[in-house]
Amino acid sequence: MSKITVIGATGRQGGAVADLLLKHGHEVVAYVRSQESPAAEALSARGARLATGDLADPDALQRACTGADAVFGLSVPFGDGGKDEEVAQGRLLVDTAARLDVHLVYSSVRGADRLVGSGVDHADSKQLIEAYLREQPVRATVLGPVYFMENALNLGFSRLGDGTLACPLTPGKPLDQVSVLDIAGMAVHAIENPDALIGERVDIASDRVTGQEAARILSEVLGREIPYQQMPLDMVRQWAGEEVATMFENFENNTDFLDTEALHARYPAVHWHSYAEWAKTVDWDRILAG
Repeated sequence: MSKITVIGATGRQGGAVADLLLKHGHEVVAYVRSQESPAAEALSARGARLATGDLADPDALQRACTGADAVFGLSVPFGDGGKDEEVAQGRLLVDTAARLDVHLVYSSVRGADRLVGSGVDHADSKQLIEAYLREQPVRATVLGPVYFMENALNLGFSRLGDGTLACPLTPGKPLDQVSVLDIAGMAVHAIENPDALIGERVDIASDRVTGQEAARILSEVLGREIPYQQMPLDMVRQWAGEEVATMFENFENNTDFLDTEALHARYPAVHWHSYAEWAKTVDWDRILAG
């Protein structure tokens, strides 16, 4: 059993990692903003030790990571400080891991190992963090997840609460997607196999589906017809801003897809989820009621 600090343990990624680590019998230190939140209390009830702080607090972060064998970390985009704030978070996380000589498993984004401006701040910030990481004496594994399947659970954007699946992409455009369940699977595999994964960078995707395919799968899982609706980009700009609209423009123009078959064959211990398998894990009654 190892002691692992999980950054953002009440979020989707960190929560999935903490959950899987606990299932594997590891000691988990959950780094959270508030110990009183329902998600933090649930982690505590399951055996995690809570440590309070944020990614801008070097003293709290160091206390939470001291004595750990590994740290699962990420940086948080869309803050008031924009890209600079996220880069500062990532650099502090790298510096802390290097100072304590712990194995850092950092969740970035696909393609952030190259410095090529994308027009998407939350992707470009991770390029800068990874460039900084490569220059530091830190034992690290970097994961590069693609678009999250769980984004469909944002009913304000996906419109699933209205009985449709909305997305800005054309209906037949393929999109590489990943579940946080598989990010967790890859992260825990890296933590449990440091000799093989330290120094590695792995872009990860669970499945590739079009909007039409995703709507068909959700129709089957939910037991009712879920039509696909292409959302105008002008509407995306109005609702989510220019950055998110540019991200979907990039997805629409993308022809560089991951070799998911080779990836899954290389890391079978992750127990990858297809889009349909992921959809069957979701408590849709609770999600749609919300």
